[in-house]
Amino acid sequence: MFADGFPQKNKQISYAGMLWLLAAQLVVMAPLAFYLPIWILPVLAFSAIWRIRVMKGHMEAPGVLIKLLVAILGLVALSISGLKLISLDMMASLLMLGFAYKTLEVVQRRDAMVVLLTGFILIAVAFLYSQSILSAAYGILALIVLTGAMIAIEQSRSHAIFATLRNAAIMVFMCLPLMLVFFVFSPRFSPLWNIPLEASQGKTGISDSMTPGDIAKLSKSDELAFTVTFQGEHPKQNDLYWRGLVLQYFDGKTWTPFATKLSLNEIKQRLLISRSALRQSLVKKGYGKKYDVIYEKTGQPWLFTLSPVVDMRGAAFYASDYRIIAERNITEPMMMTIVSYPETLREVHLSADKRRLALQLPAEGNSKSRKLAQTLLKQSDSKREYIDTVLKRYTQQDYYYTLRPPVLGEQNTIDKFLFESKKGFCAHYAGSFVFLMRAAGIPARVITGYQGGSWNEKGGFIAVRQYDAHAWAEVWLENQGWIRIDPTASVAPERIENNLETAVKKEGSFLEGKIFSMSKYKWLSSLKNKLDSTRYAWRRFVLGYNEDSQKSLFKHLFGEFSLQKIATVIGALFVVIILLWSILLGLGRKSSRETAEHLLYRRFCDTLAQKGIHRELSQTPQAFSHYASQKLPLLAGDIQQFTTLYADICYNPDSQNYSPAGIKKLNTILKRIRKKTRRLS
Repeated sequence: MFADGFPQKNKQISYAGMLWLLAAQLVVMAPLAFYLPIWILPVLAFSAIWRIRVMKGHMEAPGVLIKLLVAILGLVALSISGLKLISLDMMASLLMLGFAYKTLEVVQRRDAMVVLLTGFILIAVAFLYSQSILSAAYGILALIVLTGAMIAIEQSRSHAIFATLRNAAIMVFMCLPLMLVFFVFSPRFSPLWNIPLEASQGKTGISDSMTPGDIAKLSKSDELAFTVTFQGEHPKQNDLYWRGLVLQYFDGKTWTPFATKLSLNEIKQRLLISRSALRQSLVKKGYGKKYDVIYEKTGQPWLFTLSPVVDMRGAAFYASDYRIIAERNITEPMMMTIVSYPETLREVHLSADKRRLALQLPAEGNSKSRKLAQTLLKQSDSKREYIDTVLKRYTQQDYYYTLRPPVLGEQNTIDKFLFESKKGFCAHYAGSFVFLMRAAGIPARVITGYQGGSWNEKGGFIAVRQYDAHAWAEVWLENQGWIRIDPTASVAPERIENNLETAVKKEGSFLEGKIFSMSKYKWLSSLKNKLDSTRYAWRRFVLGYNEDSQKSLFKHLFGEFSLQKIATVIGALFVVIILLWSILLGLGRKSSRETAEHLLYRRFCDTLAQKGIHRELSQTPQAFSHYASQKLPLLAGDIQQFTTLYADICYNPDSQNYSPAGIKKLNTILKRIRKKTRRLS
């Protein structure tokens, strides 16, 4: 309650403390500006400038009416910012606005403390938007700056910035061992509720529709889509087909999953299937592949896996078209453990409704392609032969695989591609192939997802990037079910066997327009792999530290689970941490450190003692100064100046001399006294 002999409530924040407070607020609010209305930062600057001018006497403190007015303006601005009323974004924005406005009325140190404590809450709020390793590092920096501000506002005058930050950093890092103990040993429970983040998240990656050219746009991005770690040997490159969306409906230009746009809940109602029902539709063959996947945030629910998935662990549901879909849009990195059987037969018996859906075509349009399908079908002895004939057409005629396909217009896009341009990306080949299959009465559908991925030797995982986006086809054959057919493999086999960069090497369109790309700079590729490894380890072992991984760790450390063992270990760790704190803080030993001003005064007394002028313990500095001045009249001015400055530093913390400059001046006077005493001898 009391410090330096004054009640804490009467202590006002200094000008230097106000600058520290502003710096701390800026550091805390900066990362949230990427997700929330950025105009809140100028509000902070406005509030801080007003308060500083008040402290300098240039303006009056805002009254109740002005505070009410700016509060109403802030609420109106939030209401027209497009944020949902009941959402995390709105709640965080209100907290940020109050955090900024509070600066207007910061007068006492307790007001500043309210602002700083709110800052600690906002650091935690920032982790709701991003949990990357960079965000964690920035969070620690923000903690250090906030702690430094807490130190600064308790000081009457400013001290060295780096010294304050150093002390704050020591305080924060001393807490890290305790934080690690809580992180490892705190019970991990599934969340009882979730916060929707859709309002602040953009959608990236593969969309729920396919128009020729859409996937080609993704090929220009080298952003990470997801990473995969296989338990055991990973499949070959040409077997890595990461199934994501099943596109059944064609309107003449665009392929979509359904005839109309559906919400995630509507998709779940239409496609949801139980695990047992899914397994009954499969004829299991081959060996299973078990792997862990970490999906990047996309703002969409689509998950990409080897198909079919027979077992999984994560927040997703099985769909009747043999894919899995997240329970909600992916607004943060999501980890799944999946078991797939890629060689398994799927849906050997096709229902009439699904057959009708897999044969859907517009009533009109693309007449040349329809006629071509009928002609090739008559020339074939079986459906399998017809499929092979269509694939041979892609290889035998002048079809080209390119990332720079010509525009096909709005109508008869299949005809224009098959008979005119003959240049396209995977979407062109998959879409035209499925059209020819359906026109011949063979059930078929377009599949979009990713194909391939790059092996990260350092991290032991496969990194799949946006430029690995791909489209292929599935056709249904009697007694075989749905089988994968990739017409792109007929035109550009190097795309499937190697990667996209190899397939378009001659035209030089890989990551076109990117100044810094991995294909141009090998050192950049190596650096990116190292960064990917670090990020993967962070997400798997830190963000992915859940109830299952905690149980595995405890079993590895303690063998059979026992609360007594864990309690003993936690208790021992707490004892070790307390001992370390005691050693670092110097508790238990006397402090022998002498302040600079007292050290200089002791040297001052020693200098005069050499002239036979000794200070008695009962003498005050002023009394001794008077006595020494009488004995050494030639040094009287310097002796009195030194004593006055020393007393000012010791007993008047608000003085201008209470600073490193004052200590330096004190030392200069002492040097002058010593020099003169040597002359007197």
